[in-house]
Amino acid sequence: MKKLFSYPVTVCFFLFLFGFSIVNFLTPDKVFSEMENKYLAQCPTLTWSGLLDSSEKGFAQRFEKYVNEQFPLRDGWISLKSRAESALGKIENNGIVYGADDYLFDKYKSYDTQRLERNLSLLERFAEAHPELPRTLMVIPASYNILSDKLPRGLGNLDQLAEIDTLYQRMQRSGYVTVDMASALSQHAQEEIYYRTDHHWTTDGAWYGYQAFLQGQGRTAIVPDQALRRSTEGFWGTYFSKSKKYDAVADTLVWYDLPVDSVTIDGKAVDGMYDFSQLEKRDRYAMFLYANNGVTIIENSAAEPGSILVIKDSYANCFVPFLTQSYSKVVVVDLRSMPTGLAQLIEDEGIEQLLVLYSFENLASDSNFPRLLY
Repeated sequence: MKKLFSYPVTVCFFLFLFGFSIVNFLTPDKVFSEMENKYLAQCPTLTWSGLLDSSEKGFAQRFEKYVNEQFPLRDGWISLKSRAESALGKIENNGIVYGADDYLFDKYKSYDTQRLERNLSLLERFAEAHPELPRTLMVIPASYNILSDKLPRGLGNLDQLAEIDTLYQRMQRSGYVTVDMASALSQHAQEEIYYRTDHHWTTDGAWYGYQAFLQGQGRTAIVPDQALRRSTEGFWGTYFSKSKKYDAVADTLVWYDLPVDSVTIDGKAVDGMYDFSQLEKRDRYAMFLYANNGVTIIENSAAEPGSILVIKDSYANCFVPFLTQSYSKVVVVDLRSMPTGLAQLIEDEGIEQLLVLYSFENLASDSNFPRLLY
């Protein structure tokens, strides 16, 4: 024992490891992390095949992930790490960079060119299968493309605006009307058109997108009554969840209490276009359209007669409520959750127009585009 205690650092190190192992064993596993806004890994089942599997699905890799994500006081350690790195002058963490005016930005250097090619080809084949359907493509650039004055020097991110311009030229040959979102958003770059802590555009940014879309149709966008404007403070988005920047500034989530007749999600009627229960959770953006569901049908007899199908990612969730004031029927499809054939849906709902609305990053990464041809 005398010899042992002559190495106090070693003793303290092993006591620390032993103590945390006991705490880790006795602490119940968490299913969801509110701070990180994600489901946490659960303890994998030990099998011979899993033990011999060296891939990411193997037992060793899954157990390592489980230990990392269920580590005791994980949230506190994450906050401590963020403070230490900021004190050292670090301006990025976990792929998120720190910009001016409390904005956080994604570090986006490249994309899967093969996946984007496949997705564009599938959109072209969809156009061939439905030549009678007027169609529009809206691709939304990430915030760093529009809010360039807030970026740290030398970031070197991918120029999404140039990529969007190239793919627009291609899709126009298949009859797609394209919406120049770069121009529509850049005119309002000094306004809060993107969240500081999240990758989505704000409701105000979505309104400018809606206005640009309607202009492309030769129509006038509705201007919502400010008396219908609602908001809640304390929204922490995906960029914060990744970076854990200790002094980040929370966003304000805004929506409009716009009137509609009915909302049906995957065959079930719901009360309005917003899931207000999400305001009690970390992922408040999921309140819009009850997050990402297969088929959402919204009807509004007070709007101009007409039906439109929106094939979308989550950027459309705060955009669609405006659209319901211009079309009497809006059918929203998220390919990730679509439970029915798209061709049959178009026929059953009497769809007269199509809008494909995606962020560039999701357009270049979504693996569900084959469902366009179901």
